[in-house]
Amino acid sequence: MMPTSGATGAPQTSPTPGQAATAGPCALRQVREAAEALLAEGKVQEAFEFFASALEAVLQKSRELELLVAKLRRAQYGKKSERLDPRQIQLLFEAFCSQAKEAGAAVEMDPEAEAREDAELDREIRDTEAARGEGKDQRKRRSRVRIGPVERQVHHHEVPESERVCRQCGQAKDRIGEDVARRLEYVPGHFIEHEDHRDKFACGKCKDGVSTAPAPDKVIERSPADASLLAHVVVSKIVDHCPLHRLHRIYDRTGVNIPVSSMSDWMGQVADLLSPLADRLTDRVLLAYVDQMDATGVRVLDPSSPDNIQRGTMWCYVGDELDAVFRYTPTGEGATGPWEFLAGRTGYLQADAATVFDRLFNGRAASAVEVGCWSHARRKLTDLRDMDCRVAYPLKLIARLFRIEHLADAKGLSPDERVALRQERSQPVLEKIKGWLAAVHGSEPPATDLAKAAGYMIRQWEALNRFLHDGRLRLHNNLVEQQLRSIALGRNNFLFFGSHRAAARAAVLYTITRTCALRGVPPLAYLTDVLRKLAAGWPQSRLEELLPDRWQSAPAVP
Repeated sequence: MMPTSGATGAPQTSPTPGQAATAGPCALRQVREAAEALLAEGKVQEAFEFFASALEAVLQKSRELELLVAKLRRAQYGKKSERLDPRQIQLLFEAFCSQAKEAGAAVEMDPEAEAREDAELDREIRDTEAARGEGKDQRKRRSRVRIGPVERQVHHHEVPESERVCRQCGQAKDRIGEDVARRLEYVPGHFIEHEDHRDKFACGKCKDGVSTAPAPDKVIERSPADASLLAHVVVSKIVDHCPLHRLHRIYDRTGVNIPVSSMSDWMGQVADLLSPLADRLTDRVLLAYVDQMDATGVRVLDPSSPDNIQRGTMWCYVGDELDAVFRYTPTGEGATGPWEFLAGRTGYLQADAATVFDRLFNGRAASAVEVGCWSHARRKLTDLRDMDCRVAYPLKLIARLFRIEHLADAKGLSPDERVALRQERSQPVLEKIKGWLAAVHGSEPPATDLAKAAGYMIRQWEALNRFLHDGRLRLHNNLVEQQLRSIALGRNNFLFFGSHRAAARAAVLYTITRTCALRGVPPLAYLTDVLRKLAAGWPQSRLEELLPDRWQSAPAVP
């Protein structure tokens, strides 16, 4: 402690710079007096260093408080979110740099250079998006109400005769144009009952040869449901995640009472009709250049199980980011799931590092080329961000990898151009991550969560780096998780599937509707038209023409 002179001349004890960061105005006054004493003794440099230390302590305390606020906000409003708040990462990074400086950094890094690189990358992305007309103003315009191909009625409102004459000179006014305002009316959905009267003719002399007018095509025999109704039931449950009992009440409010059991039977029969199309999509996925896959659990009613509920698995496979195929299995075993579905595959396959997938890469079930997922690698670090500021550095670097991909997307680069950008910009980032992993692996006890997170990335390092050499590969497997989100949302609403067969049929419907989503095809219009064409006897040899990407150009049944 440094002695100072107070107002009475008695020696006082001044606080340290660190104490000044947490003390009140009294301590700040003592710091000022200590600095004045140093200046009085001619120790200008010491006074400057004392002030700088106090300021650094205050800034560090401020960072800690800001970080605490960010943690509390996320815990209250978004505890399960994996989205990284750039401000929080910056605060974590600053805390990490401060600790590393005190303890002697095991990883060579320049915080200012890291900040400059991130700022330059953000500026480049902004400039590229602005040049392509995709800046903030464009995003705001996209958020407005957009009116598509809906029924349009034009109403003309005339100026009253009394107001067509000028009050000043008495002459008739000339028409100079019109103002146009638009309003959007909602007409609730309704049912139309079609009653088909079919004439019958017979010979009155021989009483034979009755001729009856042809009946309209039926999608499901002995069912009153039109293709449009069947399509709406499927889209309501599979796409909009609406339970059938809720849909039953919605229909009942419009005057039609359709039992839940009837709608359930309809969905099963529609799935059977669409199964050949799902098989065609399966063939495409198996031949895709890049396959991505993941799985999620589903609850299925099973009277043979102890609790009448069995946990099955819904597997999702996406081929070349264009076609999605779902397969249900009663268990999560690889033998009935991906080992069977992807048997013999030799091309790229992107998945997480679950052990159930190992046989797809080691030649026992297939010899696919493994592509790692940076989202899964980041997730293990994200889980530690509230406990260990050391994860800030790799999280910051991984975020930069994603920003470089954002830049490539903004520039609209071809696969070859994307590889060149990755070699130039992503490769140095990967080297920094590798250095951090080596430092953690050499100093952290193996049982800690940080060591386990680093160990995951070390074991997956070759697969995680594979995107560097092929521009058609993605950093992450998020697209498959987006497809599985439809399962998760439905699981929250209707809780379980009624049977294993119902789950398998649902997989067919998810296959068709999620492929429609990937292809940008409206599922309601697609299913309505396809079901009508199948009911009219669409030839099996032309089923390829009914797949979502070719459907709009498919001619009618000859």
